[in-house]
Amino acid sequence: MLASDQQRQQLRDICEQLSEALESSQTLGGSDEELTQIQSTLLQLNQQMAALRNRKMIEFYSPDYQGDFRKLLPCSPITGYFNPIAPNLRIWQENNNVYAEGSFGKIHEGPPNCVHGGIISAVYDQVLAFTAIANDLPGLTASLTIKYRKPTPLLTPLRFTTWLEKQKDRQIVIHGECHSGDTLLSEAEGLFILYKK
Repeated sequence: MLASDQQRQQLRDICEQLSEALESSQTLGGSDEELTQIQSTLLQLNQQMAALRNRKMIEFYSPDYQGDFRKLLPCSPITGYFNPIAPNLRIWQENNNVYAEGSFGKIHEGPPNCVHGGIISAVYDQVLAFTAIANDLPGLTASLTIKYRKPTPLLTPLRFTTWLEKQKDRQIVIHGECHSGDTLLSEAEGLFILYKK
């Protein structure tokens, strides 16, 4: 049974709170008593949530995403509203290009104060795939090449820009870039194979 509008909002709020808790966990400190209290509270919460498992109320895929690509795969660990590890990105389409803006927190850290390269790669994979969909060419990733030009800073506004480079038969090539202000941080090229229904 799919969630009602009210339940969807409640589940989204829960995921936002979990995301905030995960972010706090990366720099958490306190006395023995303070940590024991948090430990006990989380144990209680996990037991409460475990009792409600396997009652999934959010769809895996939503073709009626109404221009908000985060609704397309609502539980995606990269872009889903209903996954607490997904970075808070705004993703939209202009003409045939797709853009993503936002920042990454401590839960996405690799090198000190920088986003883990694997997270950047995963975001490219998702946003390039959205670009294929935006051009009515849904496809599966065949290869993904990332060129890291500079470290990607945490807690800093970033902008991903992606565009369709070419299509030949079932092969789709899509490019992307990530900038912090005017600074180019990375580039990507994805080869996608047109999905056969």
